[in-house]
Amino acid sequence: MPHAPSRTGVLALAGLALAACGHPAAPTQADPGAVSDPHSRAQPTRTVVTHLGLDLKVDFATKVLTGTAELTVARKVPGAELVLDTDGLTIGATTVCGSGQKLTATLGARHPNLGAPLTIALPPDVTCVAIQYTTSPDAKALLWVEPAGTAGGAQPMMFTQSESILGRSWVPLQDSPGVRFTYDATVHVDPKFLAVMSSADNPRARSADGVYHFHQPHPIPSYLMALAVGDLAFRPIGERTGVYSEPGVVDAAAKEFAEVDAMMATAEKLYGPYRWGRYDMLVLPPSFPFGGMENPMLTFLTPTLITGDRALVSVIAHELAHSWAGNLVTNATWNDVWLNEGITTYVERRIMEALRGAAFADLLWHLGRQDLNEAVAQAGPGSPTTRLALTLGADDDSDGTPAAIAYEKGSLFMRTLEHRIGREVFDAFLKDRFDRFAFQSIGSRTFVDDTVTHLGNDAADRAALRAMLEAWVFQPGVPADATPDHSELADRVAAAARNFAATGAAFDAADWKTLEWVSFVRALPPSVTLDRLRAVDAQHHLTDTPNAEIAMYWLATLVAHDDRDAAPAVDRFLLRVGRLRMVREVYGAIAKRGGFWLDHGREVYKRAAPHYHPVTRAAIGALLAGGKAHGG
Repeated sequence: MPHAPSRTGVLALAGLALAACGHPAAPTQADPGAVSDPHSRAQPTRTVVTHLGLDLKVDFATKVLTGTAELTVARKVPGAELVLDTDGLTIGATTVCGSGQKLTATLGARHPNLGAPLTIALPPDVTCVAIQYTTSPDAKALLWVEPAGTAGGAQPMMFTQSESILGRSWVPLQDSPGVRFTYDATVHVDPKFLAVMSSADNPRARSADGVYHFHQPHPIPSYLMALAVGDLAFRPIGERTGVYSEPGVVDAAAKEFAEVDAMMATAEKLYGPYRWGRYDMLVLPPSFPFGGMENPMLTFLTPTLITGDRALVSVIAHELAHSWAGNLVTNATWNDVWLNEGITTYVERRIMEALRGAAFADLLWHLGRQDLNEAVAQAGPGSPTTRLALTLGADDDSDGTPAAIAYEKGSLFMRTLEHRIGREVFDAFLKDRFDRFAFQSIGSRTFVDDTVTHLGNDAADRAALRAMLEAWVFQPGVPADATPDHSELADRVAAAARNFAATGAAFDAADWKTLEWVSFVRALPPSVTLDRLRAVDAQHHLTDTPNAEIAMYWLATLVAHDDRDAAPAVDRFLLRVGRLRMVREVYGAIAKRGGFWLDHGREVYKRAAPHYHPVTRAAIGALLAGGKAHGG
């Protein structure tokens, strides 16, 4: 790491006029929902949900969940109604918990993004509401995986994906990250299946009657509600860690993720105790749309992480890091998603630096900066979508901005702060921040004001610090004071790629693993000839690699060079991989190339779409129709 100067005097930045903007400090979770959430119709400043009791039956035949949600509420305004977010739910009887007294419930008009608000009139003394409901077979948060889409090929599987505002399609709740609640759940499934949730008491073996009970004692936001049901097995890794997956996958997953205990110990040393009890993981079928989802105590993961060389376990570090940045201290709305993802990505790379060394971490920073530069170039450096603090409204897709901004600009901001302030001071600040805001949801303004308060020395230093923070958080593009990335390993690999493209010179890849190959392929200049690409392939067999991280970049490169002989391999990849980030890279190359490839890609998509998660279908459908795809 570069030498980190002392705090005093290092923040004398240009643009001090920004410090004069007199923004008030934003309220925190002490007043739930006080930060207005454009992506929720709920009104938690009037009546807020504090506990959820679920009783659900999972029906694979009809592809629906049926049951009851009991919501314990706190009245903030005397006589206020309870307003919940729903989307596609069929609402049945709505009653007072335990008494059966009927309550008046009105389902409002459906908004394309937000769904339909459910307004329930509450008598003065009512503090718990029971809602009978059924989900839709095409609920956005639920993916019903047919047996052919699983590793075993014999049994189906169902899993949820609630982030960002999809939880309302399987539970009626206040679907905003600014509202936190505890939960208990009873789930009824066919006895041949195992059910698991985002809670600390997941079973290790099947229940004879197919009934499972779960308890989440910590207040969580709705997007962290998670459920999965299928033919699952468990393998312990450490005393607090383990992995679930299909029986044919679970041993390979446990071997791949064996470093998770060391990751936990490193994170705790840096940022304080892990407060969630257990940290288990669930490897899902290929249709899972993201690398990972940080559901408390049970991270959901893509099988594309199992490469055999543990090269992609930084994703595990990322999801574990969410146990501090995101799950513990949460963005108040999705306009502040960088507070979850940017800080988490920074923590992830600190964990990987401690475990794998500075060279590995520098390579991660380099690849991340590539992603950020590409995102800014595509959007335009002045685009509002390149700000950390977004200004999306109800009509805007809460997931519709470039993921690299939240993840990579956010983490680069954290790294730049660290280098300016000093690692020791910055680590202490983050650790203290996680303690002070534990189990709360905050916004970008609160972050800025809190950072100035705790890291500024005197009036001049605080003014300079505020100017820096304002520029990073509220202005578009990447500020000029960003810490540059430098990876000697990436430089060597890139030099080999350029030399090969220009001369065809051989290069030594004997010790290369996944990330080196990714760096090589991304560093190949557009001028490289198709004959030279085929020469690489003849020696290293990249077209047929089972490693999806390498394949996504390699196949996109072949498409860009119009290698129509690669079409079968492209088809196989798009039909077996459902992770949005990966298929988007290949479909993006197809859409850009146009002509034969666009026609071919649309045909492949028709075959692949039934196996994709709704999130992936929506994004790729828009891309092939001429739009853009962001996310996972």
